[in-house]
Amino acid sequence: MRSTEQWSRLGGLVIAGLAVAAACAVLVPRLLGFAAGPEAEVITALKEAESHGVSLEVPGAVAPLVSRTVRFARITVVVAPDGRSAEAMATLDFEGTLGATRVGTAGVERVPFVYRDGGWRPRTTIAPRLVAVVTALEARRRGVEAADAEVLSRLAGPGIPGPGGAEWDSLKSTRGRVYRAEAWYIRLEREDAVVTEHWRLQGSLPSRPVDTRGQRALSLTLHGDEFLFSPGLM
Repeated sequence: MRSTEQWSRLGGLVIAGLAVAAACAVLVPRLLGFAAGPEAEVITALKEAESHGVSLEVPGAVAPLVSRTVRFARITVVVAPDGRSAEAMATLDFEGTLGATRVGTAGVERVPFVYRDGGWRPRTTIAPRLVAVVTALEARRRGVEAADAEVLSRLAGPGIPGPGGAEWDSLKSTRGRVYRAEAWYIRLEREDAVVTEHWRLQGSLPSRPVDTRGQRALSLTLHGDEFLFSPGLM
């Protein structure tokens, strides 16, 4: 039989062992990451996004862009000379939803990283180009639903005329408009994005109710940090 003193010593050893294990759980990954270099840490951050999924805030949207599947491949990491920032270039395959809208994408993503709080983290979001495209698409959807030519004109690239034509005239005449994007399928290129939109318009004209579905191709070009529509909005 162990004495009370022996049990106390044993308990102390167990507590000390647990404390050491907890410290290792925190410090060892950091030490390994430091030893492997920033490239490995950046790649690890992208792969963690694959396994955990992502929820991306989209400015102006009432819901986040939530992944069902996300996969980064062909990853290349370029570290700045100061060692405090980096950029990951990769292909991105993404399937998810923005509220009721299905979103799928394939193509090129560029993710700026910064070193802060002891680790490498995305400067803004894990998929900034995808977020920028979806931000433009959602802003356009709201502009179409409101038949707001001024809002839509701000989303057009330089030299691109605002909305017009027979489809626009019919849209403006539709009362109680509800314009939904049922799906956006996005192809991300280096400076451009090509989108297939599946849409639904509901409302009423003076002569009849409206409940129309359709599909359209949209093109966007990168200007600075935002994507603008080119050649047209409708």
